[in-house]
Amino acid sequence: MLLLLIACQTENKDPDSTDTTSGPAYYGQIDALVADNCARCHTADGQARSFDDPADVQAMAANMLARVESGEMPPPAPDPACRDYTGSERFVMDEAETELLRAWVEAGTPLGDPADASSPPQGTTLAPFDVELIAPTAWQPSFRDGENDYRCFRLDLQNADTVYLTGMEAIVDNLSIVHHVVIYDAGSTDPSDELTGFSCSGFGENGWGYLAGWAPGSQALSLPEGMGMPLAPQTTLVLQMHYYNSFDGAENELDQSGYGLKLADSVEREVGVLSLGAYSFSIPAGETMEVSETELWSERRGEGQILGVWPHMHLFGQSFDMSVTDPDGGETCLLSMDGWDFHNQVSSLYLEPFALSGGESIQTTCRYDNTAENPRQPNDPPQTIQWGEGTGDEMCFGFTYVAF
Repeated sequence: MLLLLIACQTENKDPDSTDTTSGPAYYGQIDALVADNCARCHTADGQARSFDDPADVQAMAANMLARVESGEMPPPAPDPACRDYTGSERFVMDEAETELLRAWVEAGTPLGDPADASSPPQGTTLAPFDVELIAPTAWQPSFRDGENDYRCFRLDLQNADTVYLTGMEAIVDNLSIVHHVVIYDAGSTDPSDELTGFSCSGFGENGWGYLAGWAPGSQALSLPEGMGMPLAPQTTLVLQMHYYNSFDGAENELDQSGYGLKLADSVEREVGVLSLGAYSFSIPAGETMEVSETELWSERRGEGQILGVWPHMHLFGQSFDMSVTDPDGGETCLLSMDGWDFHNQVSSLYLEPFALSGGESIQTTCRYDNTAENPRQPNDPPQTIQWGEGTGDEMCFGFTYVAF
């Protein structure tokens, strides 16, 4: 996100002008680039500065280019060269797009003719949903204990029989304060009658099964045809809201978000989520560190398909990798992120699932920076960081969608 960018001191130009300076123009070229790579976060009602006005894009152009060239923007995302995934073109700028932005800046950021404006990209949604589960009441976050507020709501699916979850999409009410939304399967527990929900941890509770998560810029999750995640009769789902105090007055905002679900009565293959990664580690103060853990896909599990991965670390994370090694020693990349942004966690659903037959090992590797040079370092001076669920703790997980 470009929340911290300072507008460069360029002269604002009239967005309705028909600048004819040589080189690429905003209308017809840069507007499409911004729509594809930036607009998922930089909207009028989001937490990042809006790029809806072409004059604002002009004013920010030099800083945008600098952040793109440094690799900070767009925020780090899985590298599609490792294993391509749905929507990767929205999360990763290729060199041709970077060169187009560079040429536009060098040409003086001409607007061109508004008549040449690119058509806005079509929004993607799973709607109409089979079920919409919305928090029963609007919540006003409390930031008395810091910058974060976690609020959970138990929601009754009211399913008399087992159903299969085939698609999930966050329905976000107030983008300005919602940091992320997670939906869990809490089993057949009694839903709470408390309309205002309850305070909860940032990593759920024992017995909750992770289903899907959303953060600014994320996309809906749609499983391949004929696949679904089983939900037992009378399932209670937990909607976990993470609110972030990102601006003056955020504590006065209200939000009533939820999830839209696509359901099926039966599927050909069931899908589950495996939490692959490392537990119980610590990162010494002032040091960088790598943590790695290997999980064996035993032959007893039989054949399976890895459909995608949601990587997860906290503020100290620097990069994330997952790979699979077959019994003959051959290695295949599952996910690679050279960089990490806690505020932009992206799940990747592969264009082509990865088949498992038994005997493979899956390795998860996380790298951390607990030095004073880490720009997201919350401690002055740095202190030893333990594994834990808090934002100031650390984790190393690849939440892996697997079809059995």
